[in-house]
Amino acid sequence: MVKSKCSRIAVAAALLVLFTAANVSAQDVAKSSADELLRMVPAESLFCVRVNNFEYTLSQIDQFLAGVSPVPVPISMMVRMQIAQLLGSPQLTGVNMGGSFALFGTLAPGEPKGPELISILVPVTDYKQFVSGNPNVGEPDEKGVSKISGVGGVITKVGNFALIKPPGSYDKLVTLAKSISAGPASLAGTLDTAEAKQAAEQPIWAYGNVQQLSKTFGPLLFAKIEEMKKLIQEVEAGAPGSQPKNMQQIMVIYVKLLETLMKETKSLTIALDPKPAVLNITETISALPGTDMANILVADTSARKENKLLGYLEDGAMMNAAGRINAPCCKKFYDKAFDLFAPIFGDTIPAEDIAKMKTLTANTIDSLGGAVAASISIDAKQKPPFALKYVLEVKDADKFNKTTEEGIQLWNQGALADFYKKTFGMEMDYSVKLAAETYKGVSIDSAKLVMKSTDANSPQAQMIAAMYGDGFEYRWAIVDGLCVLAVGGDVDSAVRALVDQVKAGGPKQMAGETKAALALLPDAGKADVMGTFNYVRVLKMMPAIMGAMMPVPMPEVDFPTKSNFVFAGNVGGGKITIDIAIPKQHLTEIMAAFQMMMQQQMKMQQE
Repeated sequence: MVKSKCSRIAVAAALLVLFTAANVSAQDVAKSSADELLRMVPAESLFCVRVNNFEYTLSQIDQFLAGVSPVPVPISMMVRMQIAQLLGSPQLTGVNMGGSFALFGTLAPGEPKGPELISILVPVTDYKQFVSGNPNVGEPDEKGVSKISGVGGVITKVGNFALIKPPGSYDKLVTLAKSISAGPASLAGTLDTAEAKQAAEQPIWAYGNVQQLSKTFGPLLFAKIEEMKKLIQEVEAGAPGSQPKNMQQIMVIYVKLLETLMKETKSLTIALDPKPAVLNITETISALPGTDMANILVADTSARKENKLLGYLEDGAMMNAAGRINAPCCKKFYDKAFDLFAPIFGDTIPAEDIAKMKTLTANTIDSLGGAVAASISIDAKQKPPFALKYVLEVKDADKFNKTTEEGIQLWNQGALADFYKKTFGMEMDYSVKLAAETYKGVSIDSAKLVMKSTDANSPQAQMIAAMYGDGFEYRWAIVDGLCVLAVGGDVDSAVRALVDQVKAGGPKQMAGETKAALALLPDAGKADVMGTFNYVRVLKMMPAIMGAMMPVPMPEVDFPTKSNFVFAGNVGGGKITIDIAIPKQHLTEIMAAFQMMMQQQMKMQQE
């Protein structure tokens, strides 16, 4: 009996060892395959899109899109049909549907920019079986290249993958296959450790080489922009003499921004992780080392901790946002922005005023303690049709108040108002009354911003009047180390309610929508910025927007909504990382809202 029991234990132990070894071996093979794929994509690729664990990932997409996609056919079925049509085999013989697929683009200098730049890597279990089992794939020639009949294209073997290129790419396929086999610089050597890990582990991963894309398509893009600038000049030349030539100035601003981003951005990556109830997206923008952009994107050296102002975020808001003021990043960003737009200011804003604005901005950032929270709510019956509430941590109240007063003095000098008038055709009237009133021993400041177009009869002027009415009302106060600010709506009641909240020690509990957001993105509470965005509530503002743009009656419907898009962002190491969670429930709510709008619109037309 003892001997029999020992035998069974020995067998169980042996099976456990074999299972563990097999499991480790499978993991190693999967990791090796993932690394192999990265090594096959050339370093100079313009872009790369890869799907890991192909069939499972497609099934996850199907589950997420079920009930919300306008396409009745599941994505997995559509993709499988396309591959089957290409290969001529519904069984997809020899294709490893559980492996990693990749699509990338390469373009040598002087080559025409066409479909030939695209290459596809398909994982195969047995290449000979793959060729013989797929009717559209011909036998390899002396260079190992097979022609694909039907849809067309050429294909060859590289490692454990089939490399496919479009028709007419025979020579390019041979050259690319030799290059891959020679093991030159690859995407695996271009990515850092975190990027390579993300590429291998995330279900869907996309990479854009901004420097290569700029070299390839930049000249064409800027040539088109020059054509647009000439067209704008012709249009503005025929405009009334009183109309400011603001479109040219706006175009100059956008071009300068675009040029800076193209010169200083290294890459952009997007990772997608679809699940049945939520789609997670991670976007990463990486700066080119040594550039101003890389120097700006630095982390705050203060320890990351939960934002103590998260409780001020509100249920029912169109958008909530909270985070910390990253002082090093913010100072460098605004300093760069002022330098970037200095030529646009021209003679309208003197150099000494620009220097003052730089100093004021830096001093304001220094006066703040770090934490900030804001909520934007919608009220379509008001002008403007939204209201904002801010809560900011103030480290130095005297410095904060001083910079506020200096900012008011700078505005009253008139240069900034003249700039808006001459450049954008906007008259900006900003009036301020400090210590306008006192509430429970707290001094409350007041301000009003009125915007008007220089051409009162223009569509722009009519839209501004319809949207914003008499302008924006502001109220703010400093209480117990916090600055509370209300903009739009019933500002007097709003700012007093915020003062009461702060004096009572802050909100007693976190809003339900904030808790739900942190459940979707657990680390968002410690991010540089986090928040929620509710598209359904934006639709409540549509009657006001459409009424401002054109006299079209819009139904006013209070759409039910309980979920939000959630976002979180961090800066550091020359990168911006943005995490987004899209709940399927919110997509369902958006669809229901549009259906309600259409029904109401049809009802109004019938009446």
